[in-house]
Amino acid sequence: MKKLLTLLVAAIMAVACCFGLVACGDGEDAQELKMPAYDARFTETIPADFKVGFIFLHDEKSTYDLNFYNAAKEAVEYFGLSDSQVFYKFNIDENEQCTDAANDLISKGCKAIFADSFGHEKLLVPLAEANPTVQFFHATGTQAAVRESLTNYHNAFASIYQGRYLAGYAAGMKLNEMIDAGKVDATKEIQVGYVGAFPFAEVVSGYTSFYLGMRSVCPSVTMAVQYTNDWGNFALEKEAAEALIAQNCVLISQHADTTGAPTA
Repeated sequence: MKKLLTLLVAAIMAVACCFGLVACGDGEDAQELKMPAYDARFTETIPADFKVGFIFLHDEKSTYDLNFYNAAKEAVEYFGLSDSQVFYKFNIDENEQCTDAANDLISKGCKAIFADSFGHEKLLVPLAEANPTVQFFHATGTQAAVRESLTNYHNAFASIYQGRYLAGYAAGMKLNEMIDAGKVDATKEIQVGYVGAFPFAEVVSGYTSFYLGMRSVCPSVTMAVQYTNDWGNFALEKEAAEALIAQNCVLISQHADTTGAPTA
């Protein structure tokens, strides 16, 4: 069973990357990306009573959650799980809703539970402590690394900061292009803006990488960060971007889930 769970989380993370958690490609090329083949290693028979549950912060309207949903469906199909073995919980906030959703999945007999948002972690850890026979998998987060004795709790995520460094590098190239075209005065401070959701490690490491990527090609750039304290709020993200523009930021990036900032 442990081998099955390991392969399941590996499959989900692999497909999540292909569906856009990292820059794997776009257009027709992206549709050609397939799940890596695990057949050579997977020989275990899945028990008929095995059940798995997935907890999503939003639903398919959120690109971030859609990535995980698509990945979950692909993994479920690959391992041949029936509809009666799989449960999806959408629009589960980072509060007691997560506790209630996870407890409901446990009551349904789920032996593996996945959650996809950073703030779910504080709700899942106590449940993992109280339910040692259930394996909890959390996308992003930090607690698995510092709670080594909690062997049924796991963090998994792609190395998003690496992609953000490359995005920053591209942004730096764009800034240099604007300088060369006379659209930005290189004799003055060049400032960019970044709309962040929460001051969490995931967001901070992301915008730090983005900034370092920019600085590697445009050393004179500085960056201002504006938080919304919400993962997906169009109005707050648009307002934050507008505030950054008012501070004379000439380029805006973001780590938030809606199109509020680019709309601004």
